[in-house]
Amino acid sequence: MNFDLKLSSTLIYPLLLILLAIAFTFFIYRTTTPPVTNWLRRSLAVLRTFALALALLLLFEPVLTFGLQRLQKPTVAVLVDRSASMTLADSAIVRADLVRQALSLPWVKDLEKRAEIAGFSFSDSLRRMNLDTLSPKAFNGDGSDLGGALLATKKMLAERHLAAAIMLTDGAQNMGESPVRVAEQFGVPIITVGIGSSQGVRDVQLSDIVTNEIAYAETQLPVEVSISSLGYAGRRARLRIIEEGADTDTTRQSKAAHDQEIILPADNTQEIVRFNLVPHKLGLNRYVAQIDTLAGELTKANNRRTFYVRVLKNKLKLWIFAGAPSPDYVFLKRALEADKNFQIQGFVQQPDGNFYSTSAAELIAALTRIRREEADGSLDGVIMVDFPRRDSNRRLLEALLQQLAKNRQPFFFLNGPGVDLASLWQFRSVLPLAAAPLQTSERLVYIQPELAGLSHPLTQFSETLEDNRRIWEELPPLFCNLINVQPLAGSQVLAAVDNRRGEQSTGEISVRPGPSRRGSSPGGLPVMLAQKSAERKTVAIFAYGLWRWHLLMQGVGKTTVAYETLVRSAVRWMVTAEDAKLVRITSNKEIYRGGESVELAAQIYHEDYRPRAGAQVRVQLAGPQFSQEVILQEAGDGLYRATLQVLGGGEYQFRGIAEQSGRKIGEDSGRFTVEPFSLEFLNTRLNEPLLRQMAQATGGAYGTPDSLENFVARLPLSSISRHETFDFALWGRTPVLLVLLLVLGVEWFVRKRQGML
Repeated sequence: MNFDLKLSSTLIYPLLLILLAIAFTFFIYRTTTPPVTNWLRRSLAVLRTFALALALLLLFEPVLTFGLQRLQKPTVAVLVDRSASMTLADSAIVRADLVRQALSLPWVKDLEKRAEIAGFSFSDSLRRMNLDTLSPKAFNGDGSDLGGALLATKKMLAERHLAAAIMLTDGAQNMGESPVRVAEQFGVPIITVGIGSSQGVRDVQLSDIVTNEIAYAETQLPVEVSISSLGYAGRRARLRIIEEGADTDTTRQSKAAHDQEIILPADNTQEIVRFNLVPHKLGLNRYVAQIDTLAGELTKANNRRTFYVRVLKNKLKLWIFAGAPSPDYVFLKRALEADKNFQIQGFVQQPDGNFYSTSAAELIAALTRIRREEADGSLDGVIMVDFPRRDSNRRLLEALLQQLAKNRQPFFFLNGPGVDLASLWQFRSVLPLAAAPLQTSERLVYIQPELAGLSHPLTQFSETLEDNRRIWEELPPLFCNLINVQPLAGSQVLAAVDNRRGEQSTGEISVRPGPSRRGSSPGGLPVMLAQKSAERKTVAIFAYGLWRWHLLMQGVGKTTVAYETLVRSAVRWMVTAEDAKLVRITSNKEIYRGGESVELAAQIYHEDYRPRAGAQVRVQLAGPQFSQEVILQEAGDGLYRATLQVLGGGEYQFRGIAEQSGRKIGEDSGRFTVEPFSLEFLNTRLNEPLLRQMAQATGGAYGTPDSLENFVARLPLSSISRHETFDFALWGRTPVLLVLLLVLGVEWFVRKRQGML
C-alpha cells in the first residue's frame, strides 16, 4: 500500500505559509505571561503550530490517495439464448432442454474452480441469470441480438477481469448490429455452442407480406405473399386470406377474402404469390394470411401472418374553380384525374362571370344543397386556380366562402396573373395569411425549400435529403407578381423565393444574379404555405406557372416527380382528416409483429394550433405482460418521441398526459397490437456459419455442448494483479474539522487554566 497527498496548487505555497505559521507561533510562545514551565510552553506551541498548519493545508484542498495492489480472479461470462426459437425441437429434444442439459455437465464445476462465472440470458436485451434456476418459461424472447448481448456483457463486467465468454445459442440473429463485427473488438475468446440442427427439419414459412398500408374502398389492392418451405417441395397447400372486422367491442366476425391452392417451392427457394383484394369497409381492416399446417412441420407459428390496411373513401370529390383557361388549370386537372380515387369537377370562368359548363346561379344552388346536406355525396375539397377575379360573381364567392366555413372543407389555392387581391382577401379566414399581399409586376423567380419543406410530404420529392435538394436545384423558375406575403402564425413556410439566384422580369429583361449555395436557406418571399388547424388544412401557392415544373422538365429529359408529388400529395394531405386536439399521442403503427420496436410520438399544440415546445410528456403503457411509464423526448417543432424495446404479443393500451410549468395541457390515449408472430421463426435453422465466424474472430472455438469440457479446459485463465487507488478528500470532511477544533480547544483550555488569556 502506498500513499500520496495532492493539493490544488504547487507545494511551495502551502510550505511557505506553514513555515511562516511555525515562525509566528514560536515567536508568540518565546515568552509567556505569566511564565510557565518550558515543557508546557513547548506543548502549547506545538498545538498552535499543528492547528495553523492544518487550517492552512485545508485551504489548498488536500486529497489523500491510497494505492492498493491485489490479485483479481478471472471472470467467464456464460450467455444463454432465451429467444423463442429455443423452444423449437429439431429432433426429439427441444433446444431449451439441450441448454439445460449442457449447464448440468461437469464443465461448470471445473470452471468454478478456476474462475468466477457470471450468468446472463439474452434475446433482445441482456439480463442477469442464475445458471442453476433456468426456467422453461424463460425462453420467450421475440428477437435475438447477439452483438448487443456481447456489448452489454462487457459493459456490465467492466470492473471485473473478463477472461472469456461462452455463448449457448442457435445463432438466429435478427436484430442489432453484426455480432461478428462486435466479436472482432470483444478482446477475449468467445466459445460459441451451437444449439439445434444446421440441416433444418421440415417446415413451411409465410415469410413476408407486401401491400399498401392505405387503400381505397371498392378498389383492387395488390398483395404479395412470400412463401418458403423445407422438405415439402411440390406439395399442395391452401393459402387463405381472412378479413377480420370487429362489429362490437366483444364480437369479431371473419370472412374469407382470398382462397388459393398453391404448390410449395423447392428447398432454399421462395415462391411469391400475387393476387388482388378488394376492401369494402372503411377504416382499419385486419387481414390474416395463413397456410395449412402440414404433417411433420417444425412449428406452425410461422404459417400465419397478420397485416392491416387503412381503407379510405374510394372517390374523393374535388371542385376546381379556374379564373380562365390556363396551362396551370389543365396540368393540375389532368394530374389529379390520373388518380382513379379522385373525382374531379372543373369550373372555368368566362369574362361575364358565368362558367363554360354551367352558370353561376346553378353553382350557387349546388353549393347551397351541399351545405344543407341535400346533395348526393359530399364535397371533399375546393381548389382555386387563378381565382377569384374582379368579374367573378359576388354571390358565388359568398356561397363558396360559406361552404368552406361551415363544412370545413380543405382548401388549395394556386395564384395566377388574373387574381383580384381584394376578392381573394374575402377568403382570409381560410388562407394562411396574416395580412393582405400587394401586387407588383410579374417576374420569374427560382424557388427553394425552407427547413420545414425538406421533410414535409408536399415538398419532399425524394427519400434522401441530397436527392431532394438536387431536384429543387434543377427546377425552372415560376412566375410571381406579389410582395408582402406574411404567413399566419401557426402556418408552415414550405418554400420561398431564392434571392441568391436572382429574379428576371418578364417585361424588360433584367437579371440580378447571385451565387447559389447549395443546401442553405433561401430566406426570400414565402410562396408555398401549409396550414393545419382545428378548422381545416390549407395549401396556398403564391406563385404560378407551376406547369413549367412538368412540361419544361419533361422537355429536357428530366424527372417530373416534383410536379406530380406536389400536386397529388397536397390534395391527399389536405383531405386526410386529423383529430384537432391540443395533445395527440400516437404509435407509428397500429399493428406490430414480434421483434419490431414500437415508436410513440406526441404532437403538442398551443390553443391557436402552433406547435408547442418545452412540454413534459409522460405515457403510461399497459399490456398483457407488463406496465411501464415512458417519458417522451422533445424532437423539435412540437414533436415528442420515444422508442420502446420489443414487446410480447397482445393488445397494448397507452394513456399520456402533457404538462408545462406544472400546468396540464391535455391528454390522449390509444392502443396498438403486437402480433404473436416472432422474428425468431423466420429462420429456424442453426446458424452455424455465423457462430463459427464469431469464435474465429476472437481466437475462441465453436462446438457442441459435448465439446465444452475440452474447450473450457484449454481456456487461459489466470489471475491478474490490479492496482486500485482510493481518493480521500481531507477538506470539507467532518472528522478533520473536529480534529482542528479539538486541538484549538485544548490549547484554549490550557491557556485559560494558566491565566494566559
